[in-house]
Amino acid sequence: MPELLTSATIKAKARELGFAACGIASPEPLRTQVFFRSWLENNMYADMRWIAKEETTAKRGNLKLVMPEVQSVICVAMHYRTESELDKSTFGGIARYAQGIDYHDFMTKRLRDLLHWMQEQTECNGRVYVDTGPVLERELAQRAGIGWAGKNTLIMSRELGSYFLLGEILVDLPLQFDEPHWQDYCGSCTACIDACPTDALKPHELDANRCISFHTIENREEPPTELAEKFGDWIFGCDACQEVCPWNHKSTFTSDEPHLWQREQMPKLDEWENISQEEFSARLSKSPIKRAKRAGMQRNAKIANDNELR
Repeated sequence: MPELLTSATIKAKARELGFAACGIASPEPLRTQVFFRSWLENNMYADMRWIAKEETTAKRGNLKLVMPEVQSVICVAMHYRTESELDKSTFGGIARYAQGIDYHDFMTKRLRDLLHWMQEQTECNGRVYVDTGPVLERELAQRAGIGWAGKNTLIMSRELGSYFLLGEILVDLPLQFDEPHWQDYCGSCTACIDACPTDALKPHELDANRCISFHTIENREEPPTELAEKFGDWIFGCDACQEVCPWNHKSTFTSDEPHLWQREQMPKLDEWENISQEEFSARLSKSPIKRAKRAGMQRNAKIANDNELR
């Protein structure tokens, strides 16, 4: 491998491409596979059946089943907190990451750019993942030194807080691994658990059956009334656990690409009831909100309006 292509130069290129952090992890079997299987057995994945497929479950624990020749995992984090965000009273509660462009698209492109740049330096093969494959990305992020697994189940960083998204490149190159971040800095704090409106959180464990994000994004049915009454004004996703986290209060890190995380054409809360499919498609072009579909967003907006009247 040429001297120009090292773990250090890969990290420098990743930062040049807009990633807030980059680390290199070992591809050895993941130890959180046991916890993941227990989570599945306890039916905490709600009706997201694709998560529970045995073939992909096995792959999540053993990256050699995903890419037999893998020798290293390049892990990146992209920060999405901006200095301003949508006013909840006007637009309803929309998770920060979803207020702009779908991150799957541009993060995937940038990781492919990183891989292509590496291939210009030396012969190598790789696979890119951005929340789209059988990869236990949180443990990999810990192994890569990006942060620790917080009580809210998110990867936390003393520098970045938790407002960042993860991506990976599996490569067949022997790179220098970073020191894993197994140290937990949550301490005795339970702010995230106490703030969860629907009691979906326990320390390091999320029950999707009670999660606002699941019900406002993935669930195509009417959520249970006793839960919907606790959604407050959230209409797509939920940042409740992040908003109260002391590490997010301490972090001054914000995205230097705010245009990725903001949208001028976001419908207001009172517009959802009468929005047409054509208008929905036009105004939400390239938005992650399209995953909930127009009917789902109309349902979510109605729940938020009903909650306001209670």
